[in-house]
Amino acid sequence: MTNRTLQRDLADIRSNFDIDILYDPQRGGWGINPETAGDFEKMLYFMELAESSDMVLSGLREQRGLLRYLSISPTTRFKGVELLPHLLRAIRGSEVVAFEHTNYATGASTCYEVHPYLLKEFAGRWYLFAYVPDKEAFRTFGLDRIGFYSLPGRLFTRKPEREETARRFDRVYGLVYEPGQRKDAPVESVRVKFYDASMLRHLAALPLHASQRIEGDTAEWQLIVNPELENKLLSYGECAEVLTPESLRQRIAGRLREALTRY
Repeated sequence: MTNRTLQRDLADIRSNFDIDILYDPQRGGWGINPETAGDFEKMLYFMELAESSDMVLSGLREQRGLLRYLSISPTTRFKGVELLPHLLRAIRGSEVVAFEHTNYATGASTCYEVHPYLLKEFAGRWYLFAYVPDKEAFRTFGLDRIGFYSLPGRLFTRKPEREETARRFDRVYGLVYEPGQRKDAPVESVRVKFYDASMLRHLAALPLHASQRIEGDTAEWQLIVNPELENKLLSYGECAEVLTPESLRQRIAGRLREALTRY
């Protein structure tokens, strides 16, 4: 690409998107000028909506002009999504994947070389469930926290016990697979009675899990019980009662009693 072509492309982006693309010598690459970024992520989301709904607009400026009528929650849904097709191919082809992953809590970045087994969407974000040979264990990695990645060109052998671990991960609400580090944590019948019909209608429209069944005023799921599920059930407050399993019912009751001591 010639310098003239580059400058023309940058001018087109500035004209169509109202953003500037600048060269960052410290990172050795090009990026969006934060001072002109504005609602860029919102615009990308809107463009996705427009495409999926066959909305016909005259141009990008018209799309940008409509953003003031669109309110969306802050999200990182766009970060890492571009990795999905590459990771899917790696999973299908049993290819080793190497990447840099940033820890939210500490901000520290760590390099990993993993055997990818599953991609999972949860709460609007995508995660990679992969076996880490150096740790001899599975780990879950948020795609929005994956920086530089590569495919070293090596293959790994898919072992039946690890395939089973990945399969069981689909029986988890959320991202914690091994409650209390129990690899043999059972899949249990979680039954909850609801005292608010609107909640049941909401669950019918947006199921908590693919195994969900609703009969009368009771919802049932086949899940591995974990802290994320407990927190979700607690969020229903006085409108729900856990019926089974008994161990989960007792933990929820204990946490509610402890909460009452705060008031």
